[in-house]
Amino acid sequence: MGASYIPENVYAICTFQTDAEPRKFLATRSEISVFYDKDKKHPLLTVADKNIDKQFPCKSPKNAMWSFLCFGAGLLVGLALLSNPVGWVVATICIATAVASIGYGIYKATQINHSCTGALSAGCWKIAHTKVRFNKEYAITQNSMLLCDAGGVLTPIFSYNIALTYGQNIVNNNNKEIGLNAIASFLGGVGMVLAGAEAFVAGSWPALGKVGLWIMGTTTVVNVGAYGETELIRNTSLEDNEHYQDMNEEVDKNSLSDLIPDKDFTPGDLSSPDILELDEKGNLASKDGSRPIFFNGKWYVQDWQKNLIEIKQGTALAEDLSALDGVDAREVWKTAEGKAIVENIRQGKYSADLVKTALDGNNVVRPRNLPNLAKELPEIKTQNIKNIGKLGVKGGSFIAFAFPFIATYFSENSRKELVTAMVEDANNGINIIANNP
Repeated sequence: MGASYIPENVYAICTFQTDAEPRKFLATRSEISVFYDKDKKHPLLTVADKNIDKQFPCKSPKNAMWSFLCFGAGLLVGLALLSNPVGWVVATICIATAVASIGYGIYKATQINHSCTGALSAGCWKIAHTKVRFNKEYAITQNSMLLCDAGGVLTPIFSYNIALTYGQNIVNNNNKEIGLNAIASFLGGVGMVLAGAEAFVAGSWPALGKVGLWIMGTTTVVNVGAYGETELIRNTSLEDNEHYQDMNEEVDKNSLSDLIPDKDFTPGDLSSPDILELDEKGNLASKDGSRPIFFNGKWYVQDWQKNLIEIKQGTALAEDLSALDGVDAREVWKTAEGKAIVENIRQGKYSADLVKTALDGNNVVRPRNLPNLAKELPEIKTQNIKNIGKLGVKGGSFIAFAFPFIATYFSENSRKELVTAMVEDANNGINIIANNP
């Protein structure tokens, strides 16, 4: 089947675009003597013409921007959630890493609208017409695709409406992918601090191994899994679309080498952070001591409920203790309010963590310690809130483990939108048709 040659100013759409407005291809080769029209205003394009009239806001730097900004923010939030002091050295490293990550994210923000020209120039046209040359360069047609050095694939589209419609579909997919990676990066930052601090406080090799297992294990699982998912999608989708088959086989092949982190690596690739369980000694074992475990829904719900109950009980206890304001500690045992609080503690109305400082070595309530207990309750409540935050990270991380795979789905959808636009645009073009090479 024949395909139209491509004159200058034909619309361009890209799998990495984050702005739906179509751009236009430009002639950039040094020698131009072949034109579509008699007025010589529209050169016919070749593989040497690799630029557009206005830069696309690109998914690659935008993804990196949000991933590193969110990763840095996650590091700071993780530092705020720490239960135990980890020393100024560790805190300084966390803060410095967060600042560096946020700084790199800000730098990437400056690259969103300025990366097309260089990346396109370093790219190459695929599916060119290898039997026809204009100014000694192979001609391109409606079947051709430009592989950008940033990773995107561009193709010419004659119809503005088609370019705009499918461009918007691509933008929607890319924004969803970026959002998922941003959330995963934030959770990764929080989880890295929490897991690292756990290992530091425990001071055990198994605890240090937890961090290593997360970084190496989940990264490997996610990258290998995403490779397999990509293969499955490409092998089972759009089987009758020749452009899609060409894209997969000749333009942008799925390669095992993609499993190695490259210049486009972002913290979102780390996937799920703090989901390995540690026992009380900091060892990689479940609470029954039998095996390492990644996530246990029953324990998760129990821990969540425990902290919520303690917050509720602590609020009630603080209200009860307020009746002892101004009472001498040595006289507390004589008051009706003091006697009622002591009885409530003995009856187990409050959790052991809330009242442990009111007990002596024999677990007997010491009424004179009740005024001091009132001063400690705000700190205990703060710790409960931090614990709930940690549990949120753990639960969110378990869910976010799927995010890279969902992001891959949206990324592949962008490719399918581009080739679908090519099929719909096939009947458009100019009256100079190229036979298949």
